[in-house]
Amino acid sequence: MGIKELKNSYDLLAKKYKLPDFKEVNENFEIEKIDKESDILLKAIRKTAMEKIINSLGFLEMLLNPMNVPRMYMNYVRSITTEDKKDIDKIYDSFSALSLEALGVEIDYSEKGEAELIKKIFSTWVSVKPEFRRILANMKKPMVNGVKKEKSYFG
Repeated sequence: MGIKELKNSYDLLAKKYKLPDFKEVNENFEIEKIDKESDILLKAIRKTAMEKIINSLGFLEMLLNPMNVPRMYMNYVRSITTEDKKDIDKIYDSFSALSLEALGVEIDYSEKGEAELIKKIFSTWVSVKPEFRRILANMKKPMVNGVKKEKSYFG
């Protein structure tokens, strides 16, 4: 299925179920990578969107439970602020709820159920983006003893 056919099929379903604009969904979840024809397009879109949610959930889980955290995250994990912890918890809880809800539609397929979940995934993702950006910005410049640690060269 080419991008034009995908967009046309999506637009028909978007009108029927009041889904977000194709361009916005594609920019956030790369649904254009859906390359096969499907009678259950909304399920394929929901699965593609959930990939991003599940990957992000795994990343947040690593920050919350840093048993074998990669070395590149160690400074941040050691210096995580209360505000960052609250943001991580908020995002984690939101994504966990989506993950559990997605399991329900995996068991019992319903086009309307898929559409409703796509809307919820999209709105949740858009709503937590500011917190996620803040966490990533803080990760680039972690605090050490209450002071931002700047990289410098002592050569």
